[in-house]
Amino acid sequence: MTPRPPIVAVIYAEVTAPVVRSQTPPLLRALRELGHRVDSAVFTSPRALLPGSARSAHDRALASLAAATGVKPMRRTHLPRDRGLETLGRALAKTLVKRGLAESILFCRQPRAALVGLAARDAIAALGDRAPRVVLDLRGIRDVEYLLTLGKSEKDLSVEERARLLEYRGHEEIACRRADAVLTVSRPMEKLVGQRYDVAANRLGRVPCHAEPVPDAEARRDQARIELGVAQDALLVAYSGTLAAWQMPDASVRLFQALKTSRPDARLLFLTPDTDAAAKVLAAAGVEDALLRSAPPGEAARLLTAADYGLLLRQDDLVNRVACPVKFGEYLACGVRPILTPHIGDQSKYCEASDLGVVTGIAFPDEAGGIVAADAARPGNLALDGRDRRRKWATDNISPARAAARVAEFLDGALAK
Repeated sequence: MTPRPPIVAVIYAEVTAPVVRSQTPPLLRALRELGHRVDSAVFTSPRALLPGSARSAHDRALASLAAATGVKPMRRTHLPRDRGLETLGRALAKTLVKRGLAESILFCRQPRAALVGLAARDAIAALGDRAPRVVLDLRGIRDVEYLLTLGKSEKDLSVEERARLLEYRGHEEIACRRADAVLTVSRPMEKLVGQRYDVAANRLGRVPCHAEPVPDAEARRDQARIELGVAQDALLVAYSGTLAAWQMPDASVRLFQALKTSRPDARLLFLTPDTDAAAKVLAAAGVEDALLRSAPPGEAARLLTAADYGLLLRQDDLVNRVACPVKFGEYLACGVRPILTPHIGDQSKYCEASDLGVVTGIAFPDEAGGIVAADAARPGNLALDGRDRRRKWATDNISPARAAARVAEFLDGALAK
C-alpha cells in the first residue's frame, strides 16, 4: 500500500480566530486518528509577540495545534498588508524540507495561505524534487464578505477600499486556479467556485464545517438550567455570537419578542463576548429578563445545552447563500433546534428535509414568532427524543471524525496521479 502523504495545515493571520480554533485542531486530531501524519504552519502578526492578551491568545492557539498534531507548529511572522507572500512561501519550503515534508499535502485555509503554499510548492519543485500538493480550504467568498463588512456597494468604495477589494479578488482567483484542488463548505459554494474560476469538477469538493459531539449533554442541560435559573419546562431560546450586523442581533430580538406573545414562559439566553453592546440592544427592544452571558472559547456548549432553540438568522445574499455557519453544527451537537432563515448554504435545506429545525422568513416578526410557537407545540420536537435525534444527526454527519473521513476521501480522489 502506498503510504499516505502527510497533511500540513497552513494558516495565515487568523490562528486566534474562534472559527479556526473550533475547526482546525479537531480536524487535524481526527485525521491523525485515521493514521495520517499531520503538522501545521502558522503565519501570525508581529503583534502576537508583544506581551498582553494577543500574545496569550496566540500561545493558546499554538498549544491547541501542537496538542492536535503532536508537534510544535512551524511559525513565522508576516508583514502588514499581506506583503511578501512569496518570500514566506520560500521560507516555508525550507522548513518543509527540513521536517521531511517536501511531498506533503499543504491544506491551506483561505486564499492568502494558499498563495504561501503555492510559493512553497514552486520553490521545492524548482529543486527538481517532488513537490507538495496544494489544497485550498475555501471557507467564504472574500470580496463579497468585504463589501458586506463595509456596508457599501462597489461603486461607493474609496480608492483604498477598491484596491483592497481587487486584491482580495486577485488572491482568490490565483489560489483557486493554481491549487491542485479546492475544498468548499457547501453545494452553492462549490458551484460558484466552479463557474467563477473555471475549476474542473474533479478538483472540487465540499466538506461542511464540523461540530464536536457534546458528551453528557442531558446532564449538562439540567446543570446549565439550574445555573441560569431557568425552569426545566420553560422555553429557552439562545442567541450565540458577536453583535456583527450580519448576525442580525436586532432581528433575533424582534423574533424572540414576537414568540413571547404566544409563549410567555419563553426566556432569551444572549451568549456573546460583546456583553455591553448586547445590553443596549436588549434594553432598546424592551427585553427585561434576558440571560446575558459570555463564555470563553470551548465553553459555550456548556450553556447552549440548556436551550430549546438557537437563533441563526441571516440576510438573503450571496455571502450567506454559499455559507456554512459553524453555529448550526454547534446547536445540533447540543441538541438545540435551530431557527434559520431560508437560503443559508445547505443548512436551510437540511432542516427542511430532515426536520432538524425551523426555517422562517423574518420580514414579519409576528408571523415568524407564530411559526416558532407552533413548532414548539408539536409533540416530540423539544422532548428528549428530539434532542437525541439532533445530536445523533450531528455525530453521524458533521462530527470531526466524519469531516476527517470526507476530507481524506476527497484528497485521495482529487490528488490521485
